[in-house]
Amino acid sequence: MPQFMYRGRDQSGQLRTGQRIALSVDELNDVLMKEGIIPIQIVAIQSPNIRWEKLKSWMQGKNVKLEELAVFFRQMQLLHSAGVSIIVAIKQLASYTRSCRLNQALLGVVGNLENGQNLTASMQNYPDVFSPLMINIVQIGENTGRLDQAFSHISQYIEFELTTKKQVKTAFRYPIFVLITIIVVFIILNIFVIPSFSRFYSGLQMPLPWETTLIIGVSHFFVEYGIYLSLLILLGVIILIRYTMTPAGSYHWHKIELRLPIVGRLLQHVFLIRFCQSLAIILNSGISLATGLTLAKNSMTNTYIKGQIAKMQEQIERGMTISQAIEKVALFTMMEIQILAVGESSGELSPALSYIANFHTQEIEFELKRISDIIGPVLLGLIAGVILILALGVYLPIWNMVNLVRA
Repeated sequence: MPQFMYRGRDQSGQLRTGQRIALSVDELNDVLMKEGIIPIQIVAIQSPNIRWEKLKSWMQGKNVKLEELAVFFRQMQLLHSAGVSIIVAIKQLASYTRSCRLNQALLGVVGNLENGQNLTASMQNYPDVFSPLMINIVQIGENTGRLDQAFSHISQYIEFELTTKKQVKTAFRYPIFVLITIIVVFIILNIFVIPSFSRFYSGLQMPLPWETTLIIGVSHFFVEYGIYLSLLILLGVIILIRYTMTPAGSYHWHKIELRLPIVGRLLQHVFLIRFCQSLAIILNSGISLATGLTLAKNSMTNTYIKGQIAKMQEQIERGMTISQAIEKVALFTMMEIQILAVGESSGELSPALSYIANFHTQEIEFELKRISDIIGPVLLGLIAGVILILALGVYLPIWNMVNLVRA
């Protein structure tokens, strides 16, 4: 988005200047008027490297990476603990970051801070960079005078998210690579290799083994109808994607997703870790349980899980304890419900949630190891079976022909 420099006067007649990011001059004018600043001049900032910055921003994408946010909040915690002012700290970190989007957002936050806004209100102007969870934790930190702890809690949460995502990616990297390799080899064999053998064998006046007949038949079907099959699969994928974009479709798909063999259990662990850890951090930050549940719910990407958390909220609003509300939804085991009940009754709900999150982290490590142990041999067996069928299908007719010649 373009950046503008503005001059104006507030209600007391004091001159206000600064830089803001907005879609247009009119939008910035409206924003300033709402803040009680009457604009005198708004000028677009022209940079000599504007084309390069636009290209760089486009290549980096619209979203700021979690890694960059984790580094930013960790460094903010260190600088603030060392006594560096918020404005100076953000300016320094803005000059160091490689992300154009984060740099623009941080400069905008600095401009707002210099004009008298607090950090929470300044961050709220950039919802595509700072999530509601981050903003609420910062707000509590500002109100209690413990911003360094707020920054620490946010960086811990982001780092936990990154660790979980890394574990899942590591587990599925090898199987996905092998599956893609199998698909590519299958396509090459059916389009280029097997048809040449098929033409050779069609000239022989001799019966072919069933293995060879099967391979030639599959290759013929793939060559003749492969395009139509691909279009049909593509159409099915498009219809499925469009369906999952609807509220009902998203809910049903995410519910099925959690019941898939092998993958479903892993995903459920991931979502429960995210929910428990985020809620624990939120409660540690001083945010109320009602607001914390809303923030934790909004951090979920699974619509079905969101629906279950919404049911929990309804039960809590009716007067139930959190352990009683959790018992009404099919997300936690009885052991975990008992842990939460003990934590709630003793006023230690946040440590209880962290304990459950750590338990599911250990379960995820076990599940990932189990998946790797299962998928590896299965894929190797599948590859060996395909190679065996191909070898028999290609060479059995030759062996039969040699035997006929000898006879």
